[in-house]
Amino acid sequence: MKNGYIVIDIGTGNLRVAIVTTEGEILSINTNDVNYIKENRYMNSCYFDPKEMLKQINSLILKSLNETGNIQIEAITSTSQREGIVLIDNTGTPLLGIPNVDNRGQEWEDDFKDNRDIYNTTGRWPTTVFSALKLYGIQNKEKELWNEITCFTSISDWVGYELTGKLVYEKSQASETLLFDVEKAVWSLKMCEVFGVPIEWLPDIVESGTIQGEVLQDKKEFLPTNQNIPFIVGGADTQLAVKGTQIEKEDTVLVSGTTTPIVKIIDEYLRDQKQRCWISRNVNPNEFMLETNAGVSGLNYQRLRKIFFADKTFDEIEDKISLINEPKILASLGTLVFDKNLPLYNGGFIMNAPVNHDMRIEDFIYAVIFDIAASIKYNFDVLSTLSPVHKDYIYGCGGGFKGKVLPQLLADLIGKDIIVKNGFSQASIMGGVVICNETLNIDSIKFSNVKIFKPNPNNEINQYYDKWYNYRNNINNIKV
Repeated sequence: MKNGYIVIDIGTGNLRVAIVTTEGEILSINTNDVNYIKENRYMNSCYFDPKEMLKQINSLILKSLNETGNIQIEAITSTSQREGIVLIDNTGTPLLGIPNVDNRGQEWEDDFKDNRDIYNTTGRWPTTVFSALKLYGIQNKEKELWNEITCFTSISDWVGYELTGKLVYEKSQASETLLFDVEKAVWSLKMCEVFGVPIEWLPDIVESGTIQGEVLQDKKEFLPTNQNIPFIVGGADTQLAVKGTQIEKEDTVLVSGTTTPIVKIIDEYLRDQKQRCWISRNVNPNEFMLETNAGVSGLNYQRLRKIFFADKTFDEIEDKISLINEPKILASLGTLVFDKNLPLYNGGFIMNAPVNHDMRIEDFIYAVIFDIAASIKYNFDVLSTLSPVHKDYIYGCGGGFKGKVLPQLLADLIGKDIIVKNGFSQASIMGGVVICNETLNIDSIKFSNVKIFKPNPNNEINQYYDKWYNYRNNINNIKV
């Protein structure tokens, strides 16, 4: 019989349940889409039904265990999208799930233009992506719902609450609320007053790796035995992906998924007067995570692959685009100039006119990948300005590093080795395994390097980066 864990991972797009051994072998993984419901009272707003999500989780656990066979479950843990929350009423019943992609606070962003105190305390500027702005929107437009709320927590911590009956808020997730003093690692009464959120709504802060409690008797219907199983607090998915990469302080990691955080682990709080970065608590005690972010990246690649190459496998597409030596097309499709908090309202492709005679469909996909790589390079340079990256390598994890084109472009543009370790594509799940092992005093898994992508000393790709940057800066001025 193998020993292992149930790891629940609730991302922006889908919900995953994995059964993983203590050595990091994934025995089973099953996925469902997260069902978002449009909220018409706000612009670009949506929510999810926590009760429906809990049924999905139970179903996926049962399915995964049935596929796995004979395994001793040592613990359960969860991770989830940052900035997402679940609202709870005075009976302990979940009222509403609000994901990171909900924008119900958008029309009140201008109320917080004088944001220096907010940034200095919370390590981020006030935008609708963060929980406090979402709550501010409810306070202004949904008084009935507002009056029902007695507490809230992150999505990953809510899973633990449903299984143990104990309510907590983990530090890396609390960093995403705009209500948390990141440097001191406590809730900020001042920020609660700024956003009108009662501090009584905020659960106790705990470290990742805390045993939240044992799974309640009436929640064990999906477990293989009636044994006592602890629920171990996980954390935010980006921090768990970094944890799964098993890096050291001062290392830098590119987490390539729907968006691409560029993060460096540091041991002191960094307060940037120009507000060019975010800073959060890491899941390791006494560590901070310095972050810039390339914005929407992998999502563009996934969607355009379906349009241009619906009948091709990922490897077939990679083989085609790896033959391209230079871009014939430039693209800007939603990547982010993070230090200026400058999103794109337009996007598209640009090429020489008339159309090049040897243009191929794969040139468009290459342009999308180059857009991702160029934006990562820009935001990496910003992060390096704030905290110099002295090492000659950086790590890559997440689904974006499945291929060979993106990591090689990054090595060439940044001028550093890109190291991709085993388990990179399920890094947040691997992070959950590492945290459970540490909590239960089980020897940690060791990942070998899969590939090292070295910069090509003869490449001329940076001249295209300069063209991309100029195009990206001017595209918002184009009238559509």
